[in-house]
Amino acid sequence: MSLHSKIFDKIRIKQEPTAKAKAEAAVKACEWPGCDKPAKHRAPKGRDAEGQFWNYCTPHTQEYNKNYNYFQGMGDGDQASFRRDAQTGHRPTWKLGQSGAAFVGAQRRTAKYIEDPLNILLKENIKTNAKHGRTLRRSELDALGTLGLPEDARPEEVKSKYKMLVKRLHPDANQGSRANEDTLKAVIKAYDTLRDTGFV
Repeated sequence: MSLHSKIFDKIRIKQEPTAKAKAEAAVKACEWPGCDKPAKHRAPKGRDAEGQFWNYCTPHTQEYNKNYNYFQGMGDGDQASFRRDAQTGHRPTWKLGQSGAAFVGAQRRTAKYIEDPLNILLKENIKTNAKHGRTLRRSELDALGTLGLPEDARPEEVKSKYKMLVKRLHPDANQGSRANEDTLKAVIKAYDTLRDTGFV
């Protein structure tokens, strides 16, 4: 197969430049004022002219490169902002947990839209204790459950229930039997959790 056949040229990824294109490239003169040497190099035109180039001869390309400053004409604040935005490719970003571009203008997606068969992520599981005046943590809800109290229990009820359970489960109240020892430990741990979080 001939390398210059019409079929081969059609499937070639990049065609070889024609003689006319080669001649035009060779004839280009240096664009530096007052210079008529052939331009062998390209130099970027600068900010706001990305993808555009000057055609210079070798000495003028070297001189241009020595004095080239992409940030020329920009203040210190603008330069700092440009460098900061360059870290993300000048694309919009947002902090973790904030709405992204997919949710702009709409309410941020919440856990209730996520399939959660064990009810771990549902907002409905994070109850607000009206008596205590704040949203309860997961550990506090678990501790209240261990003590057999509802989510809206008051601190006084927690203390009362704790004292009652300790008296009932303690080995001294059960003729020295240690059958309820694990339950007693769980009750004490639950109360300590509520005390550490400031609930009681």
